[in-house]
Amino acid sequence: MLPLVRLLACVGSLAALTHAQSLNTDVVIVSNNDLNPSNPNRASALLLKNPLTCAQALETCAQLQESLLPAPTSTGLTASNLSDALTSDRRGAALSPSQKLWISGGSESCSAFSIDATTFDSDASTDLSSRFPALCTNSAPLTRSNVTAYDTTRQIQISTSAAGILQGFRDKFSFRFLGIKYAESTAGEARFQPPVPLQVSKDTVRSALAYGPRCAQPPDADNGHEAYSGEDCLSLNVYTPVVAVDQGQDITAPKLPVMFFIHGGGLNTGDSGPFPFNMTTDGYVGNSISNVYDGTNLVSYGGVVLVTINYRLTGLGWFNASNAALKDNLLALQWVQENIEAFGGDPTKVLIFGESAGGTMTRYLLGTNPKYTDGLFSAAVLESDFGTSTPFFSPELALNTSLTVAKYLGCASNASTTLTEADVDCVRNVPAENLALASYNLGISWDIVVDGDYVLNDIAASIRDGAYARVPTIWASNECEYCYFLPTTLAPDSPPSAYAEYLPLYFNSTQAQLVLEQTTLYPYATAPSEDGISGTVLTLGQLITDYYVHCPSTYLASLESNTTNPGNAYKILFGVGLGSPMTPNPATCPGQVCHADELYWVFATAETDNLYQPLTDAQVATTQDVIQRWTSLAWTGNPNYEGALVEWPPYTGDNELVVNTTVTVEPYKVAQCDFITSQLGLVFGEGLGP
Repeated sequence: MLPLVRLLACVGSLAALTHAQSLNTDVVIVSNNDLNPSNPNRASALLLKNPLTCAQALETCAQLQESLLPAPTSTGLTASNLSDALTSDRRGAALSPSQKLWISGGSESCSAFSIDATTFDSDASTDLSSRFPALCTNSAPLTRSNVTAYDTTRQIQISTSAAGILQGFRDKFSFRFLGIKYAESTAGEARFQPPVPLQVSKDTVRSALAYGPRCAQPPDADNGHEAYSGEDCLSLNVYTPVVAVDQGQDITAPKLPVMFFIHGGGLNTGDSGPFPFNMTTDGYVGNSISNVYDGTNLVSYGGVVLVTINYRLTGLGWFNASNAALKDNLLALQWVQENIEAFGGDPTKVLIFGESAGGTMTRYLLGTNPKYTDGLFSAAVLESDFGTSTPFFSPELALNTSLTVAKYLGCASNASTTLTEADVDCVRNVPAENLALASYNLGISWDIVVDGDYVLNDIAASIRDGAYARVPTIWASNECEYCYFLPTTLAPDSPPSAYAEYLPLYFNSTQAQLVLEQTTLYPYATAPSEDGISGTVLTLGQLITDYYVHCPSTYLASLESNTTNPGNAYKILFGVGLGSPMTPNPATCPGQVCHADELYWVFATAETDNLYQPLTDAQVATTQDVIQRWTSLAWTGNPNYEGALVEWPPYTGDNELVVNTTVTVEPYKVAQCDFITSQLGLVFGEGLGP
């Protein structure tokens, strides 16, 4: 079942096919986007990069349903900010300051504008047969999430190396190519098998105007509480400020780094596109649609290309120790290598990143046998990776999990102790929705398998051995991730007695007793209440956050820095956030920075979701800084950008970066992590032997 916005977008796509334009020039959306929704002067224009005569410039603008750009005034695009955008190597233009461009001369004529002019003066006397790049208007609106259909009328076609001719559209700040299939259907005999690349002839025109279908998954908050059954779902979306129609002609043109995002959902649910919701941690907001991962602000402000992907979920991605979901991600990364230059992207600069299960998948990719990842990515960001609750499994443990599911589905005898080929064949033929619901009903947690080929060891062992992707890495977590996941049976105002009552959900008896004795590190009986949540409940949430997320991340970041990847690992903690509709209104989150609360900083999509508006100056500054950090890592392998107020040091064990309204470098919770590591233990692989 498609959400309404997808269905209507598909219908609108069919009606608009005739408006697609195939051009003879690269096109760059240049803008002064500062990510501040309250700024009335945010504007954009279209740069036609290839030299054109005046007549050609007028004709090409018309093809794009635009006209030549009038000489800007003191608002919107000015001489100063437009010159900055046109000469920056991080905006896809990188023109010489002495370059002249065609702008409107009035009445279907042209004037030549010189970039290095102190004002936006133009020269109407230039020979109109001269060839210059040109500037067109861009009348496309900013894409909004809570709509019944997207405005896809301003379409464009580009030729790719291996994905055919793709027909996308633009909004105010980006070109958008949505729902691009990168693999064949995984239904039938292809279920649990490695994905097969979709073969497309170079002259095949493919619509990329609407998000693809969700992969099969059980109901959850991030999918509208509905079950899905799709197996022809391996698609991706590309957001970019550049379309490289004239690939290979301008060898001096800068290519933009690529940011490859993997969505969360516990490896069981989720999607790369919009989803229905009606609550955030602030409460009910009405029936609505969110698209947290929309890339228009990120690519415009950061000067990058964003790719977001779908991959197989729940048992479809992991049953029979297949690691099929991992292989989907690897194939999508290979698609990027083959096709991203058409979108202005640089295949040698690919940053992989993800949140929650997407952070986990990023860790899995880091730990994959380097022979399968060499050249596919150059940097990584892990947001809210649950490092010890999503370990690397032995084949025996993984197959035992699959056997449990096969028994539930009636495909294996309850007396069976070994998963057989007949059992697998039986499960291969059950409806995909049934398989997804079986995992859901059983509370199955699927994880990567150390198969001896794609995966040789758990992540900690691989880091020690240097047998992993040694790339610059940011490990990020939120202050109280687990406040979102605390059981609903635990009342927010629970008394100190609840602490010991709930510890057995997470620890064995020996561990629980050790925790109870650590009243200095975790003062559950004396911690103050906040926002109606007792100190006991907050202490429990922070303890489990440390155990599952924060301390595993600091351990792995420190391990990288101090062994095989010195100077290339960073650890940050978000002490400020904006409640995400992906984590709707848990009673134990008000006032806390919970799971997924950093996503609106990373994507700057609170604006397009129309939440928390207007943003405060501090909130705008936070999202500007976070996006510049992430994109700087993509550009240079270092999160420190020119003009940053705080120099981020590589993490060595006691210098975590804490993001509040300002950023500080401090020994955050070092004693707590020392206790957890030495007394409770951090396990990154299960069933793998000593």
